[in-house]
Amino acid sequence: MQNRFIPVWTVLILALSLSFAHADAGINLKAGTLGVGMELSKSFSDRFSLGLGFNSYDYKTTDRASDIDYDFNFDLQSVVFLANYHPFSGTFHFTGGVVYNNNELNLTGKPTGTNYIINGQSYTAGQVGSLTGKLTFNSTAPYLGLGWGNRPGGRLGLSADIGVLYQGSPKLFLNATGALSDPALASDLEQERRSAEADLGDFEWYPVLSLGMYFRF
Repeated sequence: MQNRFIPVWTVLILALSLSFAHADAGINLKAGTLGVGMELSKSFSDRFSLGLGFNSYDYKTTDRASDIDYDFNFDLQSVVFLANYHPFSGTFHFTGGVVYNNNELNLTGKPTGTNYIINGQSYTAGQVGSLTGKLTFNSTAPYLGLGWGNRPGGRLGLSADIGVLYQGSPKLFLNATGALSDPALASDLEQERRSAEADLGDFEWYPVLSLGMYFRF
């Protein structure tokens, strides 16, 4: 996690600048599918505002990809830069922006009983050793969505956003310690990696949903 830490000083610098700005500025605390975060915004008219935010969250679950059960650890970290257009000068707005996307998915394989089925072939847990992987995405991802709240001129209220983040085709890295000395296992593992990467392809488009509360200066 430390090697992947997104420098939040960029957010803090903006927070200071917003705090002393005489124009409409605010803070939005939110939670959703990108994690828990804070967004700082500044309005330039009753219809246009900009926002910069940071999100982070860890989530663990167990599921199957291809023929192998995995412990999944979703490590969510992102910095978002958004432009909001309020067509009716109210809470409803369209949003477009770009996300510095440091989200990744770490995998740890679990044998079925004492064996793994890799590319249709059975290997003992001893032959495979430790089986780990990582799923990564494009570091820069465009975002489109719409929402309600964070109204220019408003002082306090609730917010909601819905949209989609295009992360690109996910890239899966899969490693087994036993593959270093077993060419057959290494070949089957590569085929398994490709199959699992295809199974995880739904992450190319990532739905973004969030609820929050905003306060404006």
